[in-house]
Amino acid sequence: MKIQSWLVTGATGLIGQALVKTLVAQGHEVRILGRTLRSVHGASPYAWSPTRGQFPLDALDGVDVVVHLAAASVGKRWTGAHRRAILESRTLGTHLLRESMVKVGFKGTWIQASAIGIYGNKSQLCDEHTAYGHGFLAQVAQAWESAAQFEKTGPFRLVRMRLGLVLSPKGGTLAKLLPIYKFGLGAPLATGEQFMSWIHLDDVIQFVTWVASNPEAEGVYNVVAPQAETNVSFSRTLAKALNRPHWAPNVPGFALSLFMGEMASLLLEGQNVIPSKLLSAGFTWKHPHLPGALQNCTS
Repeated sequence: MKIQSWLVTGATGLIGQALVKTLVAQGHEVRILGRTLRSVHGASPYAWSPTRGQFPLDALDGVDVVVHLAAASVGKRWTGAHRRAILESRTLGTHLLRESMVKVGFKGTWIQASAIGIYGNKSQLCDEHTAYGHGFLAQVAQAWESAAQFEKTGPFRLVRMRLGLVLSPKGGTLAKLLPIYKFGLGAPLATGEQFMSWIHLDDVIQFVTWVASNPEAEGVYNVVAPQAETNVSFSRTLAKALNRPHWAPNVPGFALSLFMGEMASLLLEGQNVIPSKLLSAGFTWKHPHLPGALQNCTS
């Protein structure tokens, strides 16, 4: 992979930190865009404010690849205020970023984060051509992608990565589950039949660098492992990876709803997603199977 100049938003998040660390280690010139001038792994920081429409255009000078990851976490209780933050953190930043790239005549590669939640709650197999679903997260993902105006093909290459459940011991859902399972209290949620389409953090980084070095890659990609797992299968596999028992009864769905409110849909619903385009392209996963992925995260 040739040395390139990168601009990354959301660099303090789980994916952003891992991506910046990898790019810097590979010798790339890396700039990050955040609300403050905080450096991450030695990358050059620039400050922006999507709510105020403020963007440092010089951050795009000579940049080959833009990776837009900035977004408010969905892993907090969905109050009215946080629902707005979830939506606006995605749409305002994406719209401002596109406007700025057009303004400076950016001609590189734009990799835009999205989520498989766009398909809604589906047990049938979903590929990149599956129709949009319903519900809050599906609507957010649709608005997120619409803000990028992908139907307007500019002078730059556009790639949407619809991310599944990202596995890492350093953050996200898995980091919250590990203490529970280490105490031997892990259990399936509700019926346990809902699908979990997952991806190891290493393979998210692998995908981003693969896109940057493959000019024919464009459009929508489901960034997930080759095969989804049911919640009960995921739960058993995680317990086995930790060498812990898996005897606790299923956690009732109504209890999760009472405790978490609408946010419980993150755990009670799911999507059975297949990465059709990556499979067709011959993409190589570092962790294609769940047992090995979880073993890597827990060792």
